[in-house]
Amino acid sequence: LELEANDAFSASLFSVFDYVSQGAFPYMHIDSTAVNFNEPSSYKRKLFSQGLSLKYQGDGFMVNSNTGYQYLNDEMYMDQDYSPRSVFSILQEQNQHSISQEITFKSDKKDRYNWVVGAFGFYDYRKVSTPVALKEDGVKMLQQRIDNGMINIPEDRRPSVKYTNDRIDLPGIYRKPSKGIAFFQQSSMNTLFGAEGLSLTFGIRADYEHTAMDYFTETQGVEVKVDIPPMFPGMPPISRTLQSDTLMEGRFSKGFWEVLPKVALQYDLRDDAFVYFSASKGYKTGGYNEQSFSDILQNAMQEALMGKMPGGMAPGGRPGANDTPPAEAESETPKKPTLEEQLAFDPETSWNYELGGRLTFLDKKLNANFTLFAMDVDNIQIIHLLNNATAGRTVSNAGKSSSKGVELSLAYAPSNSFSLFTEYGFVSAKFKNYKSGDVDYTNNYIPFAPRHTLTVGGSYNYTFGNGCFIDRVVANAQYSGAGKIYWTDANDAYQSFYGLTNASVTIEKGNIALELWGKNIFDTSYNAFYFEAKDIAGNSNPLVQKGTPTTFGAKLRYTINY
Repeated sequence: LELEANDAFSASLFSVFDYVSQGAFPYMHIDSTAVNFNEPSSYKRKLFSQGLSLKYQGDGFMVNSNTGYQYLNDEMYMDQDYSPRSVFSILQEQNQHSISQEITFKSDKKDRYNWVVGAFGFYDYRKVSTPVALKEDGVKMLQQRIDNGMINIPEDRRPSVKYTNDRIDLPGIYRKPSKGIAFFQQSSMNTLFGAEGLSLTFGIRADYEHTAMDYFTETQGVEVKVDIPPMFPGMPPISRTLQSDTLMEGRFSKGFWEVLPKVALQYDLRDDAFVYFSASKGYKTGGYNEQSFSDILQNAMQEALMGKMPGGMAPGGRPGANDTPPAEAESETPKKPTLEEQLAFDPETSWNYELGGRLTFLDKKLNANFTLFAMDVDNIQIIHLLNNATAGRTVSNAGKSSSKGVELSLAYAPSNSFSLFTEYGFVSAKFKNYKSGDVDYTNNYIPFAPRHTLTVGGSYNYTFGNGCFIDRVVANAQYSGAGKIYWTDANDAYQSFYGLTNASVTIEKGNIALELWGKNIFDTSYNAFYFEAKDIAGNSNPLVQKGTPTTFGAKLRYTINY
């Protein structure tokens, strides 16, 4: 909805609602041809977005205001062991409200000096419920850990420690409010040093963000039966039932300040061609990982159980509740990170450099764009799968990294009805200083960043004369390729370069358009995602999500003009 009250003021309002309900997470063993798990996996989403834009044209300046609101409600159900056994499952429900406001003041015409000043603020509230269910085969895994811990105890003195329930629930509710404010300014000096077409732009942005997490999570159904044989002749056996449900509740919060400068030098060769160089500082805020609680809570549950064991019989040689560890052993124990340290990840900062430009040829029918870029990142944020994909995904910091690359594009349009285009990108993104435990990943490629990307395509449209039952036909074809893509920090698994061919034909008549489309027409086989997960025996298995095979479809569109 748009409104132009007069020459000076205009407004536009939009609203979008999106609903998705689909199957999800089709992970399978890398050598399999079909998924094989016993729990349904699905994803449902309701998304409502609304925005209001206001513009005021003053005498020599312009004011723009953009207000946005978004509501998200989604539900994710996953068989988290990705097998036909009943080990883990999770039902995650999320509700999110986000509101943002930006206002800018800027000069309205190109002069020797142009400026922009503004402010931005947002508030985001997210509530996440993540009830993890540790089912029958998962409890057997915990039981096996206890049995393995007591295997060195002589059989005639070995206690019996058995879980009494075949299901343990780990419900959790996490509230994550965040808010931020930023002030920014950008100035451009044109005709620099009297050189026509030469301009210098510099800007700065001061950014503050505060994030928090309120957490409530617990275990339900943790109970073991302990039978201890007589320690000495004449002593009676001991039999106890221990309950050890664990609860964690609290709040963590922290704030982040950052100042982000930018400078750019540009030379306009003519109205439709230019070259430029820019340097800027980038920033990605830190936060907290609520999915880490599943793993943390399981460890706390087992520690609580060990603490309740009668003295001298804790599995694995650890002391029970009535034992006091020797002082020298205590001094050798490494300091355990706090709960907040286990949950938090730090901000990522980067320095970004670009050299690029745009050139035109053949009376503007051929356009070429190029960009050379380099990026130095500190505290790079990467996604990790906890405990071999059995305890959720988390963001963690991985030291320093460096990325260098080039992007090239060509577009040729000899007429209004026919066009061709191609785009190519190359990037070398590597860790520069990253160790995880005793493993050094320095100089390894960063996962999930394709080294090469390639797109080639064309479009043709034909308009029929008056009286024809068809107004216009539009045909599009495109080939898109990507690879090599490394999946792990160790670079021991990857997807080779692959390409997909897509095409569509659209028939238009008045306000009606019928589109016939095909994706991955030549049925290229590839892996869209890869990770490793432990099975019930503790073995690590490579799992993948296969790429979508050949699909065909149709879309009918009706345009309302008012």
